[in-house]
Amino acid sequence: MTDLASAVPAYVLLAALVVIVVLLTVVAIVARAVVAKARPEDLQHILPGLGQVLAALALFLPWGRGSRGPTVVPPVPVRPDRRGRSQRQPRG
Repeated sequence: MTDLASAVPAYVLLAALVVIVVLLTVVAIVARAVVAKARPEDLQHILPGLGQVLAALALFLPWGRGSRGPTVVPPVPVRPDRRGRSQRQPRG
């Protein structure tokens, strides 16, 4: 198996690095502008949304995609019956 540096020309690796740095710089500038313009009482609502945007932008990074294996769906919790609800008695 060959190394990545020997299989890919240097200018391609440099271009990929430049794209990643530019993307991170733009994200940092936008995040800083959003937080700077927000009112202090609105930050608790803005930061989760900003976190979702940053998580979506992380998919552009090569290591941000995670594993490609099968995903495991968590089980759905079963809710108990409501209190005070009348249950029908079987006739017999």
